[in-house]
Parts: sequence; structure tokens; C-alpha cells
Amino acid sequence: MSLHLPSTFQFIQSHLPTNTKGLGITTLSKRNFFQSIGDFFAEKSGKQRVSYVAVGDDFITQLHFQGEDLIAEKTIQLAQLDHFYVSEGQTPDGIIHHLSCDATVIISAKKSEDHHIKILPCLLGENASNVQAIQSIQWAQESKKALTEILKGWPAQIAKQKEEAKA
Repeated sequence: MSLHLPSTFQFIQSHLPTNTKGLGITTLSKRNFFQSIGDFFAEKSGKQRVSYVAVGDDFITQLHFQGEDLIAEKTIQLAQLDHFYVSEGQTPDGIIHHLSCDATVIISAKKSEDHHIKILPCLLGENASNVQAIQSIQWAQESKKALTEILKGWPAQIAKQKEEAKA
């Protein structure tokens, strides 16, 4: 099953991995001083930065957009993970529910990288378009449900991979 996007998000469709099953918005990546100045002026011209997270059965891909232009992309494969933890939470005001994911990616036998990804529902991102259509809101909830189901199964899959590697 591939992800069917509402019209508001059609611009991202061609950038999504083939087997994407859920889409969310994540916190914006850190930027240096000069990039931040560029972001300020881009936002004034209507080209805000928005970072999306696409999830499939065995990957998480972060897609960073400036307006409708893809400016960066990073994929983490399930097979690369040494550790993965996901929890559900909400913002301090209690309005927005999100998933917090902590992952340790194996780079080499002696090197690993830690990642933290906070995934928010698509329609509630600070820079996302305001969508009032009921179908779009239902789509966002179904997408969040798919993300949660997939990611909560990852720790068990990683443990199984480790056991198989030992055998």
C-alpha cells in the first residue's frame, strides 16, 4: 500500500520513497546564522522551511523543504539501527500529540550516531498550510496511526536481527 496524499501535500509526492505508509512533520533541523537569515527572508516571500518525516516498514526519511523545493533529505534504514525507542507524548499545552523517536545508527564497527526525531501530525506543523477539509484531517489521523503502528514494532525487529546475527 502506498500513501495517498490530500491535494495540499501533492507537491511532496514525487519526493517520497516508494513504500511510504505514513507522513508527519518534524522539528526543523538546526541552521547556522547565515542560513537563518536566508530563512527569515524566504519566509517573508512565502517560502517557509518545513521538515517532513516519511515512514515505511523499514525506513524513516526526513525531507526538508523551502516552500515546495526539496533542500535536504536523510534516510535511516531499519537494518542500520542498533537501538530504537519510540514514545508518545504531547506538547506542554496538551494540544498536540506527537511521537518521540530515539535511534542509534551503526556507521561502522566502532562508530555510531544518535538521532532524535519528533514527529507531529501533518496538519499541526507550525509551517504547514491550514487545512480545514474533514478528509484532510482524517487523512492526517490515519497517517499518524500508521506511523505509530510501524515504529512501535521496530524495537522487537532490531532485537530479532541482533539475535539472528549472534546465531
